[in-house]
Amino acid sequence: MPSRDAIADAYDAIADEYESVAEAQPHNAHHEFPATTALIPEVDGRRVLDAGCGAGRYAEWLGERGAEVVGCDVSEAMVERARARLGDDASVHRADVAEPLTFADADAFDGVVCSGVLDYVEDWRAPFEEFARVLRPGGFLVVSVGHPASEVNREAASNYFDVEPREAEFDVGPALYRRPLDEMVGPLLDAGFRLDALREPRPTEAFREAAPEEYERTAREPVFLCLRGVRRSEA
Repeated sequence: MPSRDAIADAYDAIADEYESVAEAQPHNAHHEFPATTALIPEVDGRRVLDAGCGAGRYAEWLGERGAEVVGCDVSEAMVERARARLGDDASVHRADVAEPLTFADADAFDGVVCSGVLDYVEDWRAPFEEFARVLRPGGFLVVSVGHPASEVNREAASNYFDVEPREAEFDVGPALYRRPLDEMVGPLLDAGFRLDALREPRPTEAFREAAPEEYERTAREPVFLCLRGVRRSEA
């Protein structure tokens, strides 16, 4: 498993351009982001954790829709960016989603959003169990990750059924992990969630306008997988 310090250092290094470059590139702005936000239920008046908040894009979106938002990220530079972006509209903590979220009490949240983070975590059981702990019964968890059948994951796989490291497609330093579908859904169910929705999103028309050649490839094969779980009362 890549060092958590290595992941933090990698995102510290790209923090200055993250908002202007990474958030704006078509796969994020016109593919993953609209698909993930489409799975988030009504949040007005609800308390929501943005787990792995980066520079605060999802936290900002949630706050604009009336949520009381708490964010966390392993990168200190990203935490600083999120705090500057969100101001008094959210509290942001430095924390690793692969470790206990010590800033959060049990049953503290109505929802958790975790976008593009769990690909860096080898074993999803610990974070899913922690998300279940901090969620109230009936609370939602929305997750986006790389699709197990994406081109980059197929090329990296020596055995589809294994959880294996692969090089990051973008220059952010530490390796990501590819895993089969049952290593995504199984830990979710084992942690006390029911699977409420699963999406294999297609790129939007805005993606076609921004990057027509890449759109043609992306429109024919999966890139992302988006899941929504609901915490069962016995979790």
